[in-house]
Amino acid sequence: MKKILILEDKEIHRNVLKQLLQELDIKIQIYEAATVEQAYKVSLEEKVDVFLVDIILNTKVRGDVSGLRFMEQIRKLPHYFFTPLIFITSLEDPLLYAYKNLHCFGYVEKPFDKEEVKRLVRQALTFADMERVDKTFYFRSEGVIYAVDSRDIIYIENVKRKIVIHTQKEQIVVPYMTNEKLIRELGSDNFVQCSRFCIVHKKYIETIDYVNRYIRLKGIKEPVEIGITMKKRLKETFANLS
Repeated sequence: MKKILILEDKEIHRNVLKQLLQELDIKIQIYEAATVEQAYKVSLEEKVDVFLVDIILNTKVRGDVSGLRFMEQIRKLPHYFFTPLIFITSLEDPLLYAYKNLHCFGYVEKPFDKEEVKRLVRQALTFADMERVDKTFYFRSEGVIYAVDSRDIIYIENVKRKIVIHTQKEQIVVPYMTNEKLIRELGSDNFVQCSRFCIVHKKYIETIDYVNRYIRLKGIKEPVEIGITMKKRLKETFANLS
């Protein structure tokens, strides 16, 4: 299910956009925010696939462009470098800045052209799908940021409150994070959780033994255990292959 965040201070405009998005023949979850603070909270707790952001969030402040400032901060987060962004605006001057520096996917003007909004969001969601296939995984360890190509990750395990990343070339140990956060950071649909302690890359799976509850991975001698509670989810994930 794709996640869309609408950052718009006026409730009437949020409602119009929400209604238009609900008319799309796509499974989506819509998050609404009236303030930058609310939008930050959603962005950090969820993995947003498309941002719909009003440039001006406070009409009482002359020259307000707090929507732009919000996206400046969001773009500093590695997993949001290229997440599709659609600006909501009645201005034209900020657009050159937005396209050049914030990788703006497009913009919609007020009053809304309903079909144009839906067309642009459909395109953005398609682009988001392409971006989620595989990408670089960033992590921090002892004050240093490292980058690993997610295509090289065979599996990731939680060992004694540490995360061990097994790649084709090496094992990398990074500080602990929850499985939910780890999967969000990976930002790829190619990873699947098989137990409380392990996440595997689908393309490295050789065999799945549901009876004995283990997975054999290419290049790895020892099998990886399938957790009892994850068995059903794995079957559902690979149901279309049976």
